[in-house]
Amino acid sequence: MASRMVRRRFLANAGGGAAGVLLLPSARMARGYPANERLNLAVVGMAGYGAYHGFAEAIHTYDRVRYAFSCDVDLRKVQRVYDFWEERAREWSKSADANQRQAVAEYYGPLSEKKPPLYRDFRRMLDQAGKQIDAVVVATPDHTHAVIAAAALQAGKPVLAEKPLTISAHEARSLHRLVQQHPQPTQMNNGGAASPGFRRGVEILREGQIGPVRQVHVFFSRGGRNFQQAPQGGHPVPPELDWNLWLAQVAWREYDPGWINRIAWRDTSLGELGNFGPHSANMAFMALNVRQLWDAVETTVPIRVQAECSEANSLSYPRWEKIRWDIPQRDGLPPVTFTWHHGYPPDYAPGSRKMLADLLQEHGADEQDADRLLPYAGCIIQGSRGLLVTNSHNTTVRLLPDQRFEDIQQTGPLHTATSPGHYREWIQACRDGSTPISNFEYAAPFAEFLCVGSIATRFPGETIDFDPVSGQITNHAAAADFLEYPYREGWTI
Repeated sequence: MASRMVRRRFLANAGGGAAGVLLLPSARMARGYPANERLNLAVVGMAGYGAYHGFAEAIHTYDRVRYAFSCDVDLRKVQRVYDFWEERAREWSKSADANQRQAVAEYYGPLSEKKPPLYRDFRRMLDQAGKQIDAVVVATPDHTHAVIAAAALQAGKPVLAEKPLTISAHEARSLHRLVQQHPQPTQMNNGGAASPGFRRGVEILREGQIGPVRQVHVFFSRGGRNFQQAPQGGHPVPPELDWNLWLAQVAWREYDPGWINRIAWRDTSLGELGNFGPHSANMAFMALNVRQLWDAVETTVPIRVQAECSEANSLSYPRWEKIRWDIPQRDGLPPVTFTWHHGYPPDYAPGSRKMLADLLQEHGADEQDADRLLPYAGCIIQGSRGLLVTNSHNTTVRLLPDQRFEDIQQTGPLHTATSPGHYREWIQACRDGSTPISNFEYAAPFAEFLCVGSIATRFPGETIDFDPVSGQITNHAAAADFLEYPYREGWTI
């Protein structure tokens, strides 16, 4: 069973001491690419955030990377990328900046004149062009991240996938298993993890600067859609859209544009928890070694999850929710509670903003400072000696009380390797076998953790005991039914 064991290595210079170093699973890279070879990318979901901003408009910023194949079920989104390439080629060809003219000559001119081969079905692309594909980018609607990433791994391809990595706990566990069976460089696209502030924040927490941590508060103020009725269907399908392929593995329903809402429906998303949880909760989940619970031989104490909500909604997501995970001790770290506070502004959930503002003021922030430290999203990590406050994507760190921590460097890592950037980190790993920070051996358990929290909002006020070793809910049969969902015939993970 040694091949199934999670191996770990230091991401950074170990000379700084273990307390300040990010400890991450190894990618166990199966192959590398010579430095002078181009890395041929296949991009699935061409206008998705990570694909568009990460590659369609930035392909010239990566050394020897080729946008080789495209895949999208909606030709309207394909056209957006094509139009961008043509506009950039036209504008930059006249630029006074020699680097921009060179980018046109090497990248945007060829891309605008001869588009990469385009597929609608990622399965056909991997079957027909797999030998010419070196790595795959997944930036589709949320419900298809896992099935595409799984297919790419099974085809032996490195994968960068948008968050949320999965919309069910079963999908998360499946991806975790697949990346162990088919070791390749992987990265979930929660780019704040590449920032100097994130890496220093993890160091600070692991150094014990704020003392033992027992409370983590993650907050977000956008509110759930709480739709009460499903779209009615019966609309003509736009000729540019392959509706059957858009649905992929989820249950068939007649086309209605209302279904194409990436954070509204339980069928196809994790709501805003899946949208911002991978950003705002990431530093705490990583630094406090919650991932470690998935490696235990057996579970003695489960992760206990409970939710309060505006209402139970089995179709959409409630207007507000508080989700609490009670997490047992890990390697000498005390039990810790994570709480997700989410609702409509100005509050996060009823009473949450005042409670968090009071906590900040108890640790030295004045009223105005507390207000600045409570933007639309962020995280407060409470230790016995003080607070670590971080923003929506965990890219900045503030320690409170200020006077107690004025000698602590808070802006960049001291012992951990800095990142060349979230996308470059993955590209580099495709070449040399290094380990991206949000690799699937870390990101899949994190996704499973969030998925179980989402299940709790179906049963507000009820306690769910989740065993991270077996992946089972052990005390609530109705909740356990939602660990996975049935796939349509012809679709697998």
